[in-house]
Amino acid sequence: MNTILRNATPPQLEAAIAQNHCDLFFLDARIKNGVIHTEEGLSWTYVGAESSGTILFPALSGDTAKLNEMMEYYRTHPSKNLGCWSLNPPATAQLDVLLLARGFQPGWQPCWMALELQNINAAYAAPEGLHIAPDNATPLHTIKALPYAENNNRGTTGLQNESPELVQRFVATLHGRIVAQTLLLFGGGVAGIYNVGVVPEARGRGIGKAIVNAACIHAREKGYHYATLNANPMGRPIYEQLGFQWINDGVTWWITDDRLQTRPPDAEQIALAEAVGKGDMTALQAFAGADLHAPLCNGMRLLEVAVHCQQPAAAEWLIAHGVACGALEAWNLGWKDRAAAILAQNQEEVNRLYGDFQYTLLHAAIEKNDIALAQLALSAHPNLEIKDAIHDGDPLGWAEYLHREEIGDMIKAYKSA
Repeated sequence: MNTILRNATPPQLEAAIAQNHCDLFFLDARIKNGVIHTEEGLSWTYVGAESSGTILFPALSGDTAKLNEMMEYYRTHPSKNLGCWSLNPPATAQLDVLLLARGFQPGWQPCWMALELQNINAAYAAPEGLHIAPDNATPLHTIKALPYAENNNRGTTGLQNESPELVQRFVATLHGRIVAQTLLLFGGGVAGIYNVGVVPEARGRGIGKAIVNAACIHAREKGYHYATLNANPMGRPIYEQLGFQWINDGVTWWITDDRLQTRPPDAEQIALAEAVGKGDMTALQAFAGADLHAPLCNGMRLLEVAVHCQQPAAAEWLIAHGVACGALEAWNLGWKDRAAAILAQNQEEVNRLYGDFQYTLLHAAIEKNDIALAQLALSAHPNLEIKDAIHDGDPLGWAEYLHREEIGDMIKAYKSA
């Protein structure tokens, strides 16, 4: 039963957003003949045709038996795209550590936003020639440039066709040509907006805002008081212009390859990673003779886990047992003097490559917009020609792209000196 939410507090809106997402993923799994598993504290899906699964807002007690049973299921079924979604803070204590130890990597942060529909601008000025209509029938899977068109790859069988009473899709045409879509899902007492997509050549003309606005008006006409969505950093300002307000940021974790089938963690590796991530110094003593240099199932090294989880005592223990500490790791633990000493002792440390991005200390400073770290990196005479492995960008390129003007000016001054 979907009781419409009224006069909601931010925590109530967060809970509604979580339930709306659960309804979405359950519906998606159902139409794809997937598995839906629900029990107290742990709900998850698995879609064999896509080797994918989703763990939805787990609320586990201290017992990890349910979590281990779920991971064993994923291990014994092809699983190359697994995600876990959570509110922040998670309802499961130390969920981050539990998932990292079992193969997940930290993911992006969903930006939960909500709009009280009585405040919607019903007279929003759409571009000339734009027509927006509720449309659950038109196949969109052949429109290659339309974002989320692949969600219609079952022809006219999609989320909107499986449960039309709960899902309404909107399609926008500009002078008769399809240029945008979005999806409205009623669940958790709110109207959740998903899959907002505009073809590249039609962007920057207000079409995205117009179709979201139309969906919100439809939701209000259905008696709903709130529309909710998950924005990315680029989309958030656009939704704010429509009146959406930030509620909170969520947390996600991901597995994006077949690691659970090809290199699954054993019980000892999980226990070691958990001890580091929790800063459990008593438990760590049992691992003094273990291989502390080997990467975990998720590719992270134990010192990275200690840094990520902000466990300086565990990091000190690892270093005392022979694990090397780089300048960035020291800096991220708050050991700024030690970071400077590491750079002073090793001339090449400033050019060390970190993580999947294979970027340098200066790249990291730019990403964090950390002026002090950038100053430290430049004082160690870095190679400014090094490019990262993902975006193929040198530090100055990163500074310009991320609009880190002050660090960009520092790099230019260093180059001209």
